[in-house]
Amino acid sequence: MERRGVGGLLRALAVLSICGVVAGPAAAADFGANDDTGKWSLDAGAGFYEEMASLGLHQVVVTVRWQPSDPLGLGERPLLDLTVAAARSAGLGVVFATYPYPPREIEAGLARPAAFGAWLSELAQRYPEVRGIVVGNEPNQPAFWRPQFVKSRQLSAAAFGPFLAAGYDALKAVDPTLTVVGVGLSPRGNDRPLAKSNISTSPVRFLAALGAWYRSSGRDRPLMDGLSFHPYPNRATDALEKGYPWPNAGFVNVDRVKQAVWDAFADTPQPTTVGGLRLYLDEIGWQVDTTGVAGHTGVENVPVTSESHQAEVYAEVVRRASCDADIAQVNIFGFRDDASRAGFQAGLHRVDGTPRASADAVRDELAHPPACAEAEWRPATAVLGAARPRIRVAGSRLEVAVTAAEGATARACLLPGSQTLATARRVLASRGGATGTCVTGVVQANRVATLVIARPKGAHTLAVRLAAETNAARETTTVRPVR
Repeated sequence: MERRGVGGLLRALAVLSICGVVAGPAAAADFGANDDTGKWSLDAGAGFYEEMASLGLHQVVVTVRWQPSDPLGLGERPLLDLTVAAARSAGLGVVFATYPYPPREIEAGLARPAAFGAWLSELAQRYPEVRGIVVGNEPNQPAFWRPQFVKSRQLSAAAFGPFLAAGYDALKAVDPTLTVVGVGLSPRGNDRPLAKSNISTSPVRFLAALGAWYRSSGRDRPLMDGLSFHPYPNRATDALEKGYPWPNAGFVNVDRVKQAVWDAFADTPQPTTVGGLRLYLDEIGWQVDTTGVAGHTGVENVPVTSESHQAEVYAEVVRRASCDADIAQVNIFGFRDDASRAGFQAGLHRVDGTPRASADAVRDELAHPPACAEAEWRPATAVLGAARPRIRVAGSRLEVAVTAAEGATARACLLPGSQTLATARRVLASRGGATGTCVTGVVQANRVATLVIARPKGAHTLAVRLAAETNAARETTTVRPVR
């Protein structure tokens, strides 16, 4: 396979252009809700799904868990039989969100990829009308996958990969036209294996680790047709624009996720968004204040926002997602609020079934699609946000300050005489360089790293190379004379 550098990117784009992928945008995103309310309703959700359809929603995501200690079990089969039929009767598509659970059984070694694949195969055969199946749910979070790290080494991605592969193969064996959506990525993670709580993995680094496992596995088939991502805000009081700093990602950072997928899988049998992979934003929600609203129990456990702010955010989500050809689905979590405030209150309808302002906002936006400028995302070939190095002369040494908007490695060399950018690139990419003339360091995203290098006498060229943490082929090199 080709390296993930500029040459590989240009060749990939040329092939896609010939195949017609680049020439025209994909279909607009479908909108729905991720909500199990219908499954547990006395009427199997008939009324619930009609309410969803009346807003112009297209699908409902229904949770179906696989328990490793009961690998053949499907205890919810009677409920699923009825609720799938009810949703379809209301005109909604049904998506199954499947994953191993609970994490303690995964950690105990009870979960086997082959058994999971066999269970998915039976599930798909039982419900052929379900055309999309998500495999995985936030495996970068300890609430759904443990362990995340072993001796400070990221492990959950490599442990989850065989389950995703087994799920893909099993489902495609049942029906090659099924849409297999992978991962169900959480928007946040602390990347701290020794944290006192919530030892988790950021989405960018999880995808990097999943890609590393995939490349080393030798697998010659894809893992997924689409990537599931859950772009919740850090706080419900956040504006949509706030997003997250790298390596986490929210709705407005979706291009960061596309880049992470490219870095992880470019030039492998697993397509990226450049090659047709689409994003499924299967869980998104801004929780609202339910003070004084009948039907709720308990107290709020997180900061919440107003119904008017939620309506503004959801309307903007619809507009933006409708204009992003790489987004296939957006599903609000959920359509109707949980009664317990320890649960989730981000629905378009309150717990008593009455609509919020966000219901009208979403319905109106869906009824009047925005006019979209045709703009297609392209992978970066340089380090994101790399700033020109700043130099400070301190006696017999140089202090070189470097920064970038993503994690990177840095190498700075003082080369004798006047050097071109091409020459500097060759030197910096090698392990050569006279002792004492080259230094290396690590750049944390959005922070300044200072490299200290000895300053010999005479004219020299300072060459600085930044290489992206998640893809060393993405680099930014600068040169400048030093006297």
